[in-house]
Parts: sequence; structure tokens; C-alpha cells
Amino acid sequence: MVQSVVPSDSRKKISSMLSLILTAHNEGEEVQRTLESVFSKTTEDVEALIVDDASTDGCCNGVENSHVRGIRNVVRTGVASSRHMAVQASRGRALAFLDGHQRVGPGVLNRCAVAAAREAAIVVPDMRGFDPWSRTLHGATFQLCPERGYFGAEWNDGYPHQEVTRISSLRAPAYVMTRETYDRVHWIEGLRNWGGSEAAISVKAFFLDIPILHLCWTPTLHMFKEKLQYNATWDDVWRNHALIARVCFDDRTWYKYWLPKLFEPHLTDEAKRDMESESIVAQHEEFQRVKVRTDAEFWTVLLKQPVPPELA
Repeated sequence: MVQSVVPSDSRKKISSMLSLILTAHNEGEEVQRTLESVFSKTTEDVEALIVDDASTDGCCNGVENSHVRGIRNVVRTGVASSRHMAVQASRGRALAFLDGHQRVGPGVLNRCAVAAAREAAIVVPDMRGFDPWSRTLHGATFQLCPERGYFGAEWNDGYPHQEVTRISSLRAPAYVMTRETYDRVHWIEGLRNWGGSEAAISVKAFFLDIPILHLCWTPTLHMFKEKLQYNATWDDVWRNHALIARVCFDDRTWYKYWLPKLFEPHLTDEAKRDMESESIVAQHEEFQRVKVRTDAEFWTVLLKQPVPPELA
């Protein structure tokens, strides 16, 4: 059940403003601090859409004003669906995705938005933790998780030689894209709770040949947490990654490789049924229609390794 304070006609009024998309669950005072950082360091017209994803600590209470609008989920739906909900209610041409525990540098989101529009790309700034001694991270490189085999990424800590560099993956907010780009790579309907949100966008972007760019500029600060403030189950994590594979790869790759070689032992009976549901199959068929890269290129181009023998 969703309680929304967003005007029903707001999505019709698209403008040149930057829309901040933020989802929060029990973030304490960090939500207000994140908003203060954005509005004090962003030079152009900006609005914020905040989804309070069933918080119990009042972290989003009192943050709404003429520039900040709120949506409250009575039951927690998760990162991807909450962000998508906020996008649908937003009015900006450019969309900046942040977590509820970040700080941004002067003009960083504006510069990312300009690059995103110019290159029809997804743009990520430098990032580091809150600790002054934490290393600066320059985007991420796509990989399969070494321990579990599902979709993942490794931070890049080598200093780039150019201000803007093409990279292969998202790993965490912040990142910026235009509304037109989002409409192409939007989150898969059915992702739950936590896990796979950035991987879903990264895999879709690869198959659609949408660049992911790193902007070397003042770092955005991110509070990296050793323990999540909400319950995230392994059943949901495995289900989310299986959904990415089911939607983004063709039937042959799913049935001959991903399902038997990786996901089947980790999926509940309900999750297995979900993979064949009308909604997921429809998303799969639509994505197969529009993708421009082959499944084989996922291995040879993105991972830079041979195609698995099961698919050769």
C-alpha cells in the first residue's frame, strides 16, 4: 500500500530541472543532511523526490517543502521499486539517484547531468567514504561475484588519465542519467528488497550499448555500512539476480546456462514460478526485441573471457 503526497498531474510537467531520486529506510538524521548537501551544492533548479520505504524511525518526517516531495510506502517494497516510483512522479529532464546517507560536492550533480545529456549516458562521479582517510573510488568494473557467481562489480581505485572515462558498471549511488535513458534501462519490475539494483541497470546498459561514464571531480561521500539497517534475505538477493538473467538473456542462455549452472539450487519454488510468470516473460520478450548486443558478447566483451562451453 502506498501513501503519496505527489500531485497527480506532476508527471506531465517535464522541465529542465534536475530531479533527485532518493529512497530511505530508517536512515535517522542522514536524510535531512543529504538533502542539505544537495541543495547547498547544486547550482541549477533541483527538486527532490523521497520515498520513505516503510521507515519506523521517522527519518523522512518534516523534510517536505516546496522543493522536496515525499512518497511513503506502508509496506517496504525495496530499493529498485521505490526509485522507479519516484521517477514516475518526478518532473526533471535529468535524474540523479542517491542513497539517504550521502554528501555531494559543489556542482558535481550538475556536471554529471550535462555529461549524461551530451553523451546519452549514465554518469557516476568520484566517491569515497565519510572517513577522511578513505580511498577515492573512480567508478567500477563489472564482474561476476567471485564467491557466488552472480552479477557484481569491483571498485576502481586507480587514478584515471582523463576527466571522463568509460567504465563498465555501477556499484552504488550517486549516478545521473536523462529521463530518456532511464526509460530504456529502467529497473526490472519485480525486484524486491535489496540486492542487484545497480547490477540490473549495468547489465541492461551493456546490452543496449548505453555508456556508463565516470566523471573525475570532487568526490561524492557515501556512508558505507558494515551492517544494513533493514532485513535483506538471501532468497531475495538470489531471486533478484535470477530476474536480471531471465529478462536480459535469451531463452537458450537462461535454460542451458544461468538456471542449471547457477540459480536453480538457490531459488525457492515461488521464485522459480516467478521466472515463468506472465509479467517477467513479457519483460524478457520486450528486452530481447530492443537489445543490440548478443549474449556471447556479455562474456567476450564485458567479462573479457570465453563463452561458457555450455553455450559454445
